[in-house]
Amino acid sequence: MYFVNKNQLNTKLNYLQQLITDYPQNKDNHYAFERISQMFIESAVDIGNMIIDAFILRDPGNYKDVIDILELENVISKETQVQINQTVEVRKHFVHYYDELDVNKLVPLFDESLAYYQQYIKEVTQFLKNEDVPITAFGKKGE
Repeated sequence: MYFVNKNQLNTKLNYLQQLITDYPQNKDNHYAFERISQMFIESAVDIGNMIIDAFILRDPGNYKDVIDILELENVISKETQVQINQTVEVRKHFVHYYDELDVNKLVPLFDESLAYYQQYIKEVTQFLKNEDVPITAFGKKGE
């Protein structure tokens, strides 16, 4: 293992937690839904890339590969991987086809995924504790 930037990882974990908290009351606003949902994906992948880099795991080829590597390395469960990857598959729509989005079809997917993003945070935090990495998720900013 090389180095885990504790502050940066805490910031990303806290950001993902805040997205989870904000999602239910904002999902009815088309633009808020788009931003929060896309940032679920971006945050999870950023966190995954930090772990992959820190533990010198194989290089991911794409966003979905980041989540797959985390499952292969027992950072997250198979259930979490499958559900998050279903959301990762729609990332391209948020980025390239935002003018054609059918939010009514996407909301149920992200409603179902919300618990898995919460589980993702728990599994990542537990993995880091098990690996004896001095990380404390949900700490105060600047710690």
